[in-house]
Amino acid sequence: MIDFIMPLYLLNSNIKYKESSVLVKNIIGKNIFFVLFLFNLLFIVNNSFADNSERVEVKAAIIQYQVQQPDAVGIDADRLEAFIRNAARNGAELVVTPETTFYRFGRWNQNGVTQLDLARSYTDLVHRFSSLAKELHISLVLGLRQPSALPLYPTFNVAIFIGPYGKILGSHRKINIADDERSFTASGNPLTDDLKVFNTPYGKTGMLICKDMDNYWQAHELVNQGMDLLIGISGDSGDGKTPGKGWQKVYNACRVGGRAYAIGANQSGANSGNSFGGGSGFVAPGGRLINTAGFGETVLYATLSLPRFPHHLWIKGPLLHPGIMMFLLE
Repeated sequence: MIDFIMPLYLLNSNIKYKESSVLVKNIIGKNIFFVLFLFNLLFIVNNSFADNSERVEVKAAIIQYQVQQPDAVGIDADRLEAFIRNAARNGAELVVTPETTFYRFGRWNQNGVTQLDLARSYTDLVHRFSSLAKELHISLVLGLRQPSALPLYPTFNVAIFIGPYGKILGSHRKINIADDERSFTASGNPLTDDLKVFNTPYGKTGMLICKDMDNYWQAHELVNQGMDLLIGISGDSGDGKTPGKGWQKVYNACRVGGRAYAIGANQSGANSGNSFGGGSGFVAPGGRLINTAGFGETVLYATLSLPRFPHHLWIKGPLLHPGIMMFLLE
């Protein structure tokens, strides 16, 4: 009580404003720092002993998308927003889109538009769809190209996971680069955050992109990190007779270890010389298929039994920022 009354008294006294403000800052700062210290301590303890055995039913959606305008972003961004809004109206709280969702997959230069030109839309797309996720209060996975600032390989092929408050909770840069993109795509680093699980509202989540899943060891590494949910996004053509490897690419991570659910989202239709085969799907722990798609553009739904991680395990808020603590200690 004294700490609360004292600043009010000082502000209404004849003490110089500068002196009173410094004293107020010191009194309030000490109290807030103590609260933040306790909050961080509880965060560490709870994160260490998190119990994700209690599960809830989560409705998820895959948008098996066909790109309409390979050399630009506008039309496809508008269409995808409409698909996402409709999925949210249908009760989906997690929506996953395929690899390079908004534009072409291969070909460095087409009709005077380079892959770096397309990648430069990264910031605007992240802002737009982060705002959409926050508005709809859903989680959203997008496949994008991002400028790399590397002269020889000027783009990354990335997947980002946006949480229901509009913040990026995790990302993955493709490690195994496909032939069609090898001349302009930098590889992610498996020794860094490009191959690590991260906390989301649905437990420990890992992400991989298409060819990353072909050799299995990356999926196994995520399983070894305690992954609850694998999200694999692809641009796979299949053999033309059967649907593409949407769910098949994530299947092995579910079959081995018997713990993780998986969502495999693949593109569909023709796109700049490629023909993507769809075949997206949901896989349960142990390898049981929950729901799969055929060739064409569609939205696929499934209900998954996933952990419900409490907010403090995945929200990245300003209270935990070290800069605020340093300000209060000044």
